[in-house]
Amino acid sequence: MLTSSPAVLLLLALLADVSATTQPALPNCEVSPHRLELSAAPTDKAPEVCISPDLPTTFRFDSPLPPGAVELQARERFEDVSMGTRSLTVIPPENLQSGERLKLVVRFTDGAAPTSATFELVGHPARAARQVEVFRNRRTVEDYQQEVQEKEARIRQLQTELVRTQAEGSGLGITGLFASGLLSVDAKNGQGVLAKDLASVITMPSANTLPARTVISYRSTTARWEKDEDVMRVAVAMLMENRGTDPWTAKDAALLVGKGQDVKEAKVWQPAPIPPGGSSLVMVETELLAHEARGTFSLKLWDENGGRLVTLGGVTFP
Repeated sequence: MLTSSPAVLLLLALLADVSATTQPALPNCEVSPHRLELSAAPTDKAPEVCISPDLPTTFRFDSPLPPGAVELQARERFEDVSMGTRSLTVIPPENLQSGERLKLVVRFTDGAAPTSATFELVGHPARAARQVEVFRNRRTVEDYQQEVQEKEARIRQLQTELVRTQAEGSGLGITGLFASGLLSVDAKNGQGVLAKDLASVITMPSANTLPARTVISYRSTTARWEKDEDVMRVAVAMLMENRGTDPWTAKDAALLVGKGQDVKEAKVWQPAPIPPGGSSLVMVETELLAHEARGTFSLKLWDENGGRLVTLGGVTFP
């Protein structure tokens, strides 16, 4: 009869711990359109493209796609795979795992190089590349000009966020809300920051890693306008319980507007990792246009590896 010594058991536990801690983190997914230029020479590493359950991802090519051009790993699992003359749209399955990788191969028959393109589709809890433009031939000046304009707009957005973040960290309390433009001074916003208790209306799937006991949403009108609308600052505060055996830290979060619709990036804050058997506050905050803030959202939070996911449905703001 085999016996296990304490030393052997300790070694097995350490090996399991190393395996868990070396699990690869999620890729840095971008929700904005991608542009990929294929090299005529073969490459060792296929470009990664983030996909997410219920969110369609469309590949647009500058060359025609012949019948039978697409080879997709585990194609039968996908909700839909649609091919056009120069495009391919995939809708991943609901049971797509975070970090799961599936290979996509697209072949061309026009005689130009490269004759095929390989992509690695990577599962993400909430983020997906909604459109990927793939170029085999030389791009036009207009293509490059559009890319420069998009990057310049992104730089301006980051500069605005930096100024606002610096103001938020000024430690001025309520004054800081006005100084950073997060709160405006006018009659319609006389109540300041509005709050709404969501504990009785939100939905949580049984597969949630952590349950949320208390959920309160907040909204304030900022001093900024976009597209002729007020910009709203919204947040969700949750008191979450960790019933697992490992500490839990939220790495990122997103608000989803309906099935297959827009994803709103959100910032996450929590004072410390939630220990096993413990509970702690977790805050999620972002900005929405006035008409967007009147919608109903699903809120997703995930850890470093995306495997321990928390989903809250029916999130609304005051």
